[in-house]
Amino acid sequence: MTIDAGTHRKLAIEANNSTWDILGTAPDQIDDAAAEEMTRRAYAAAYHWSHAADASVVNEARADWLLAKVWLARGEGLLALRHGMRCLAACERGSLVDFDLAYAHEVIARAQACLGNHEAALHHREFARSVPIAEDDDRQQVVSDLDAEPWFGV
Repeated sequence: MTIDAGTHRKLAIEANNSTWDILGTAPDQIDDAAAEEMTRRAYAAAYHWSHAADASVVNEARADWLLAKVWLARGEGLLALRHGMRCLAACERGSLVDFDLAYAHEVIARAQACLGNHEAALHHREFARSVPIAEDDDRQQVVSDLDAEPWFGV
């Protein structure tokens, strides 16, 4: 069965949004089955974005960012760091700036914190704070997210 690019796009959006149904839940409310479901949804989103109509490096970066967030929620720093670095590489390759770049560094900072690498975590968190963001609402969202947990003791 072949899925057309437009359907991939619709499925990518659905999988991405449904990941947040679980990821947006308090961590102590995510049991093993929900964690697995959340992970599968995030990978499904990444897969469908890679085949979606009009997909770009922005979608690639954001898919890896979401995967990093999922792995952080599961306490898996190495997997989160892997996807965070892929997100940053996509930002660099696509010359993405603004909040995409800030969030790439945010998720790398959290992954480093999860791994106990406090110096690297602080470096990336401060870099995320220093990224120029054009829209005030976007900047406020980034700052708010950077002030929120989990920071794994950093």
